[in-house]
Amino acid sequence: METHDPQPTRDADIVIVGGGAGGLELAVRLAKAGHKDVLLIDRDTSHVWKPRLHEIAAGLGRRQVDELGYAGLAEQWGFRYECGTLESVDPEQRQITLAAIPGREDHASAEVPARVRGYRQLVLALGGVTPDMGVEGVLEHACLLDSPDDAERIAQQFSRGLLANHVAMETAPTGEAGVSANLDGAKDSPGRPYQVVIVGSGATGVELAAYLHEARGMHDAPAPTGAKVEITILEATETFMPGVSQELRESIHQRLEEQGIKIELSRQVAKVSPGSVEISEGDESVTRDADLVVWAAGRVGPAIVEEIDALESNKKRQFTVTSGLQCLGHDSIFALGDCANIDEAPLPPTAQVASEQAEFLADELPRRQQGEPAQAFEFKDRGTLLSLSSAGSVGELSGKLSDKLGNAQGSKGNDDLQVRGRFARAAYQGLQRQHQFLLLGPLKGSAEVVSDVLRRSMGPRLKVH
Repeated sequence: METHDPQPTRDADIVIVGGGAGGLELAVRLAKAGHKDVLLIDRDTSHVWKPRLHEIAAGLGRRQVDELGYAGLAEQWGFRYECGTLESVDPEQRQITLAAIPGREDHASAEVPARVRGYRQLVLALGGVTPDMGVEGVLEHACLLDSPDDAERIAQQFSRGLLANHVAMETAPTGEAGVSANLDGAKDSPGRPYQVVIVGSGATGVELAAYLHEARGMHDAPAPTGAKVEITILEATETFMPGVSQELRESIHQRLEEQGIKIELSRQVAKVSPGSVEISEGDESVTRDADLVVWAAGRVGPAIVEEIDALESNKKRQFTVTSGLQCLGHDSIFALGDCANIDEAPLPPTAQVASEQAEFLADELPRRQQGEPAQAFEFKDRGTLLSLSSAGSVGELSGKLSDKLGNAQGSKGNDDLQVRGRFARAAYQGLQRQHQFLLLGPLKGSAEVVSDVLRRSMGPRLKVH
C-alpha cells in the first residue's frame, strides 16, 4: 500500500484517545460542563460497556446490550468524534498521529490517510488487553474477550461447535464413534460433551463460564435438545478468584459447582493446540480435550504503550502516572483506566475505576488549564459484584452502596456488606443505569431502561452489569 505523509494538524483543546467507560464518560462530562472543544478518538464507531461483553459471547447481539454510536453522542452533547487508531505521541509539539485507515480491496471505501491532531491537553484512555503470557498457541487457537468482535467470535464458535457435534451424533452409524470438525479443525467425538476450557478465574472467566452454561439461542441454531457441554475453569494459582474475600470466593465456587462447572486450581497451561490444551504438572505435562478455549488470564495495557518512548511505562504496558493521573514529566498528558498505573496505589482494571477517574479528570483538567495546583485522585471502592446467570447474583459492597442496601436489610452499614439475590441484582443494575443516564441524559436514559426491562421480560435470562 502506498504511504503518504500525515495530513495537516487540526487542534483541539482537549483530546481523548479511547472511548471506553472512562474516555467516553470524560468526553460527555466535559461537554455537559460547557467545554465544547473536546475531541474523542476511538478505532470503533460505537461503544459497548465492557462488563457486558460476556452477554454477547453467550449469544446476545450488540444492540441488545445497549450499543451506542459515538457520532450520535457527540452530536447530542456537543463534543467532536473521529474514528482513528493512535500511532504516536509527540509531547514537545503537543501532537498525536493517527494511523491510516486502509480502504477495502473492492474499492467500496476510500483509504483515510494518517492524520496529525494537536492538543492543549491529552488524555490516554486506551483500555487494556489480555496477555498471552508467552504461552504457545494462545493467539492462534484460543479466544480472547477484549472487544465486541472477540465476544462474537466466542458465540459463533460455541454455536457451531454444538451444532457440528449434534449433526455428527445424528449422522454417525449406530455403534460407530463418528467425528466432526470444529472451527480450528479439531475432531469432536459425538459421544462426549463439547469441551469448553476457560483459562483464568477472575471475574471475566467466572461470569463467562456461568453464561455459556446457560446459553441457548446462538448464532447458527439454538442449542440442540440434550446437547452435552462441559465447562472447566483452569486457574494457575492455588487460589480461586484471587483478590476477593474468602466468603465471596466460597459462595461463587459453590454456585458454579452446583451448575456443573468444574474448577481446577494450580493448573498452568503450557500450550494451546487445535482441540486441546497442554497442562504442566511438575516435570511432566498432560494434554486434555478442549473444543473451545477462552484465554482470560490477566490484564495489561495495549501494545502501543511500549512504542511511545516519550512516556514512562511499566512492565505491564501501563503509563506511569502521578496521583493526579498525570504522565510523569508531562504537564499536559494524562492517562486513566487499564492503561495507567499509580505506583504508590495500584488499582484494579475495572470499569468502576475508569469511571471514577473520568469524573475526577472532568474537574481536574479545567482546573489545571487555569494554573491551579494538582489534586490527587482517590478511589472510592464500591465493592465487587458478579452475575452468574441462573446461579444468581452475588457480591460484596463498600461505601455508600453498602450503607444504602445495608439499611434496606436492617444492618448498620459502615462495613463491607455481603449481598445476594434481589439486593445484589439491584446493585448490579444500578452500576449500568448510572452509566446509561450519564451518557444518554435523563429522558433517553429512562427510555433505555424501559426498553431493557422489556427485552429481559420477553427474552432469556441474561446478565446486567
